[in-house]
Amino acid sequence: MRVEKDKKADKKRSAFRGYTGGKLRAFLILAFAAVYVLSMLLATWVDQLGRQKDYWGKIVKIEQGIWDNMRYKAQAERISADDTAEGAGDDWQIHKLYEEVTVAALVNSTEYQRISAAVYDADGNLAAKSTNLLTAEVEDETGTATVSWPLSDYLSDEEIETLAGYEGENYEPHEYAGVTYEIKAAKTAVGNGLGAISVRRLFYSTEDVKEAGNIGPAWQWENMDQKETDPADRAQDSVRENDSISDAALNRLQNVACYFPGMEQNRGIDGWHEWMAEEYLQNYPETYSEPRFLYSSGGLVRQTETSAQLFLGEDYNVPDYTLVIRSVEYPWKEAFDSLKNIYLWGGALTLLSAGLVLWIVEKTFRRRAILEERQRDFTNAIAHEMKTPLAVIRGFAENLEENTNEEKRKYYLEQIIGQTEQMDDMVKEMVFISRLDSGEYRPVKEPVSVRELIGELHSTYDTQIEEKQIEVRISCGEDLGISGDKRFLKKAFGNLIANAVDHNRYEGKINIDIEKDRCVIENTGEKISPEDLPRVCELFYTGDKSRGGQEKHLGVGLYLADRIFRAYRMKLKIANTEDGVQVTVEI
Repeated sequence: MRVEKDKKADKKRSAFRGYTGGKLRAFLILAFAAVYVLSMLLATWVDQLGRQKDYWGKIVKIEQGIWDNMRYKAQAERISADDTAEGAGDDWQIHKLYEEVTVAALVNSTEYQRISAAVYDADGNLAAKSTNLLTAEVEDETGTATVSWPLSDYLSDEEIETLAGYEGENYEPHEYAGVTYEIKAAKTAVGNGLGAISVRRLFYSTEDVKEAGNIGPAWQWENMDQKETDPADRAQDSVRENDSISDAALNRLQNVACYFPGMEQNRGIDGWHEWMAEEYLQNYPETYSEPRFLYSSGGLVRQTETSAQLFLGEDYNVPDYTLVIRSVEYPWKEAFDSLKNIYLWGGALTLLSAGLVLWIVEKTFRRRAILEERQRDFTNAIAHEMKTPLAVIRGFAENLEENTNEEKRKYYLEQIIGQTEQMDDMVKEMVFISRLDSGEYRPVKEPVSVRELIGELHSTYDTQIEEKQIEVRISCGEDLGISGDKRFLKKAFGNLIANAVDHNRYEGKINIDIEKDRCVIENTGEKISPEDLPRVCELFYTGDKSRGGQEKHLGVGLYLADRIFRAYRMKLKIANTEDGVQVTVEI
C-alpha cells in the first residue's frame, strides 16, 4: 500500500516538476500576477490624475495668455493717435482674436491634449475660432495692419491639405537652418480679402537647384472670384509666365504666416491630421448664451470646456467677448506611455519575486519531504537495528530465567547490559544527529590536538586491531590543531578509524598521516563501489550490504563525521586507492 502511494506521489511530483504541487504553484503565480496588475493599474490611475491637473493648468495658462495679449493690444490702440491703425473700426480685434486662438491651438496641442478656442462677441455670436489660418501684415496710407484669413473661407479641403503638406515639410528636420518652402500671399484688389497664395521652394546651394530642376512656384492658388486687377502691379511685372501671380502683389504683404493647429510639438502633418479629426474642437455653436466655467467628461478620453470673459475696454461691467477653450485629453494614454519602463521593471521585479518565492516554497516543501522520508527511514532503520539487540536480550533473559547457574547468570547479565549499552549508543547518535539537523548544536571552541586524539583512539581499538592482526602506522610531520569540542571530534575521527578497522582485511594495514592542514587515514580493505562512493556520507545509506561481510552499521557513522567536520569548517573526502580506501580530513 505504501509503495503504491509513493509511486503516485512520485508521479504527481514529476508531472508538476517539483514538491510544491500544481494548485499551490498556480495560486502563487496568479497571486503575483494579480498584485502586479492591480499595482500597475493603481500607478496608472494616480499618474493620469496628475496628467489631468497638468491639462487644466495648461488651459488656465492659455486663457491668461490670450487675455494678456488682447489687453496689451487694446491698451496700445487706446493710446495710439490713430484708432484705425489696424483697420477700420474694431476689425483689428477680430483679426487678432483669430490669430490668438489659432496660435494657442497650434502651440499647445500635443499627442495627449489637443486644444482649440473660440471667441463670442457681447451678443453671444461666434466671432473667431481656432482654424487653419493665414495671416499677413498689410500696409496702407494709415499704417500697418495684421489681417487674418480663415483658409476654409477661400480654399477647398484638398487645397488646404496641399498647403498643409508644404507647411508640414517646414517642420521636418533638414540640414539647413531655414525653412524648405516660402509661403507668400496677396490680397484682393478690392477690400482685404485673400487674393492669392504662392509656395516656392527655397534653395540654399547650387546642388539643390540642379537636383530640383524647377525653380518656379511649387504650388499656387488664386481667388478667381476677385482676380487681381491692380494696374500698378501689372506695370511692375509686365510678363506673367504661366499666368503666375505677380511678384509685386506677393511682395506687398509682409510676414505671411500659415497656422495649422496641431502641427507644432514635433508632430508635423500627423499632428494636424489628428487635430482635424476631432470634431469636438471645431464644431462650435454659432451662439453661446450659457457660459460653462468648467465642464469635463470622464472616461479614457476626456472632453473639457471652460469659458472666461474678456474685458478689452475700461468698463469692467460689460465684457467685450467671451473666450471658450475646449480640450480633448488622453490622460490614460499618456500615463500608459510614460509608465512603460515602470511596467517593464515592475514585471521583471514581479517575475523575480515570484521566482524567488516559488523557489523558497519549493525548497521548503522539498526539505519537508526529505525530512519526512528521512523520518520514515529513521523509523525503519531503528526498528530494524533494534531487532537484533532486543532478540539477544530476550534470549539471554529467558536463559537467565531457566538457568540458575551463577557463572552463566553473570555471563547472561553481561550480555544483556552490553546490548542495552549498544542500544543506548544508537539512541545518543540519533539525538545528536537531530540536534545537528535542527541547528540547535553550537560548536564549542577549545584547542584539540589531532595527534593526541588519534593516539587515544588507537588504544580504544587495540582489541579489534589485534584480532585482525592489522598493522597500524601513524606519522606526524606537524600536528593538526583544531579549535572545537573534543568529544564530538573524537566521535568523528573514531567513526573513521572504526570503518578503517571494520572494513580492513585480515593482516591488513592502516596508515595515518597527520600534517598541518590535513589528516589522511588509509586502509587495505575492500574498495567502495563507484555507484556507492558519492553517497557514503548520506544518512542511513549503507551501500553494498556484502561489504565487510555483514550488515553491522546503521549508516550514520560517515554522515555524523561529515556533519561534525562541516560544523568546524572542515572537509571530508573519501576515495578508493589501489589497495583499499583513503579518507582525508582537511581544513
